[in-house]
Amino acid sequence: MTEPGPEARNRLRLIVQRTAELPPLKSVAARAIAVAEDERSAAMDLAAVLSSDQALTARLLRLSNSAYYGYPRRIGNVREAVILLGMRTVRSVAITSGIIDSFRSLELEGFNQDLFWAHSVTVGIVSEALARDTRTARPEDAFTAGVLHDVGQLAMLLCEPEAFAEVIDLVTTRRVRFAEAERMVFGFSHAQVGGRLAERWRFPEPLVSAIRGHHDRLTGSLDSLADIVNAANLAVNRAGMAAGWDWTRRPECWPREALPPRAEEALRRVPGGIRALEQKARAFLTHVSTCPPQWYAGDPPGDDSALVA
Repeated sequence: MTEPGPEARNRLRLIVQRTAELPPLKSVAARAIAVAEDERSAAMDLAAVLSSDQALTARLLRLSNSAYYGYPRRIGNVREAVILLGMRTVRSVAITSGIIDSFRSLELEGFNQDLFWAHSVTVGIVSEALARDTRTARPEDAFTAGVLHDVGQLAMLLCEPEAFAEVIDLVTTRRVRFAEAERMVFGFSHAQVGGRLAERWRFPEPLVSAIRGHHDRLTGSLDSLADIVNAANLAVNRAGMAAGWDWTRRPECWPREALPPRAEEALRRVPGGIRALEQKARAFLTHVSTCPPQWYAGDPPGDDSALVA
């Protein structure tokens, strides 16, 4: 990954500094990360942190009681959710819903935030499946890293919407590759922004490396969390589930790069394959969002009929 020059480094620092100060992230989600990583913490400690945010508590209980988890009895409070789902699973839900909520107001012509999160959460679900099959990383960590792998894009959009619009224009009208368009406009990549943000939010080091390295060259070994997220991102993109504004509606642009054999084998062992994992992602987003998300509709044609509510 090319290091940015002095001017770009200062620009990157300002983007990270401004984004890291978003209130929901520097309070509840950040404390949830610290508590879940502390081996001395108990379920009640994490429950106390999460219960301080009423909106987060409501989303967590709605998801916990949904068919997504399928528990036979109703979960009535955050402490029960932490005990039944596990601290790191609840942490993943807290971080994901907190960040979705923080960026929800972002708008830009040509940028479909529903499909951005559809892509991100599907990568998280696929990462979780790969981690569980290969035992390379904790599935909960893989889910979190997968969901947040593109968070740098949101930070760039939040802080410099006009510049991010230039990136979108280069990709959609001049067919410039997204990574190259980022370098042309910003001088650095969203992976670099995301990695710096993860450091500021004090994420565990494997999550930081996975977010920063999710576009690094795949070796095929799947020996790290970064490899898992990278392979999951490729698998989801190969299936046409990109972020909506880049090449989602252009099947001829979907990646043809082969997945590492370990990833292919792991996905073959999932009943229903990647499409079943896609539906699981849709169910997750439906329960942590305030309204049903827009979604993909099969193989996208060249217009908005590729989207469904």
